[in-house]
Amino acid sequence: MPMDKLLVLIIDEVELARSVLGSMLRNLGVRHQHLHTARRPEEARRMIKSAPQPYDLILSDMTFRQEGPNDMTGQDLLDELRQAKGLPMQTAFIMVTGEARYQHVAEAVEGALDDYLLKPIAMRQFEERLQVVLARKQAFRPIFQAIEEADYAKAAELCEAMFRDSELYKVYAARIGSELYLRLGRLDAARRMLEAVLAFKAVPWARLGLARLDLRDADTAKACRALETLLTDNPAYADAYDVYGHALLEDMKVEAAAEVFAKAVQITPGNVSRLQKLGALQLYLGHSVEAARHLGAALAIGAQARVLDFQGVVALAIASLDLGEGDACERAFQHLEAALGRHPDSYRVRMLTLTSEVALQLSLRRAEAALNGLRQLAAQIEQPEFSYEMASSLLMLLVRCAGQQPIPQAMTWAMRLARRFCVSRARTHLLELAAAPMPAVEALVRDAAQAINTQANEAMAHLVRKQHQRTLEALAELAGSSLNARIINLARATLNHHGQRLAPEALLRLRQAIDPLHERYTDAGRQLVERKD
Repeated sequence: MPMDKLLVLIIDEVELARSVLGSMLRNLGVRHQHLHTARRPEEARRMIKSAPQPYDLILSDMTFRQEGPNDMTGQDLLDELRQAKGLPMQTAFIMVTGEARYQHVAEAVEGALDDYLLKPIAMRQFEERLQVVLARKQAFRPIFQAIEEADYAKAAELCEAMFRDSELYKVYAARIGSELYLRLGRLDAARRMLEAVLAFKAVPWARLGLARLDLRDADTAKACRALETLLTDNPAYADAYDVYGHALLEDMKVEAAAEVFAKAVQITPGNVSRLQKLGALQLYLGHSVEAARHLGAALAIGAQARVLDFQGVVALAIASLDLGEGDACERAFQHLEAALGRHPDSYRVRMLTLTSEVALQLSLRRAEAALNGLRQLAAQIEQPEFSYEMASSLLMLLVRCAGQQPIPQAMTWAMRLARRFCVSRARTHLLELAAAPMPAVEALVRDAAQAINTQANEAMAHLVRKQHQRTLEALAELAGSSLNARIINLARATLNHHGQRLAPEALLRLRQAIDPLHERYTDAGRQLVERKD
């Protein structure tokens, strides 16, 4: 794109720095009216969100004077925009920093940063680096276009061709192509690209990509070893902490995962997603003081940000309930109530608003109103859109409400939640933690998960005796009564593998029982977006 067509945003709290960068850009041909400036990342976020067209280039300082404990940095802004898909891939993002922050910025390059510049910036160096970045963006324009059109297969093919034929853009093509192959479930192709890049250049993002593939292959131990080594070599690589924390959660090491996420928050204290992730884990662990602090900071920073997850606002309401902080609990409810006003047709926002209202009623000691809200939530347990996160929050509130008054249906509701949502060891463990304030409910969750596993194993045992129909009928019954996604997937896979051994009438009957469950209750069938509305 010609320089006179570029729309540019400069983010720096020092007026002289903004002036110098603006002068350099004007000397290169950028029009004065196409140059926008912001003093802080928070201001830049609003400008990016409201801009009539996407910026072609963003130049941001890395560090800003701290006006609060969780103020945003340039990397926080970049991470937020990336996580919320707040910028098209065609936009170039360049970080500017002083020598003292070089290591942090160099590692931020691994997180979708296009380049970085060290102060003081020489005009010739600035021009050369900018031309390289813009030329690369132009070369990848067809790939970015395919991604924006959600044609990931075409984008992957274009990356494959670039990876094969272009020495200049080989590494960058592998970076995007491996992500696309991961999205498409083509794990072998993603691994091939990443290993080829590492043989050519030892870049941290490729090592992180291989660790993510190990996680997808359920090799948690291998992934953890690789991530520990990666973080030893790159201790400020925030994305690696994200993946490592996820790996530890899969291994049911929740305390360790919280410690890892805390390190990521230390590196990026203004990152809304990381603050919410850490706060949510701390709530599961019963650390309500720390949970409220991090979740409250996330809401304060990201109240208007697309990256803010409404489920984290519910977690804030529950943590505030634990601490007897009625005002904070009410703020969380009011935020969700306002969101419901903007999204009146959203099932997810409606359920989360109701959940936060229950927390508020409990904080106000309105036991009957809270119980009425719990009844409304419990009536939704069998709905396909009722999610694992909603189930966890309902369980947390159920045990807290039962501590204030007897709830005759408490054990029944907990059993229904457990049977449906104990789909893995890790998720079962988190549900146990959610129920921990009431040991009887915690034990019920654990026992329900064991019972589901026992019933599934007993059903599969019939295959040894070649009793295929008996196996499938038992799995279909268990899938229908529990609505457990793991059992539904098992029933569907078993039917596809052994269905040809059944009589046509039996096959049709079982398919009519299992296929609708798979369509409605498994992640593959539901196609629901769990994060935002």
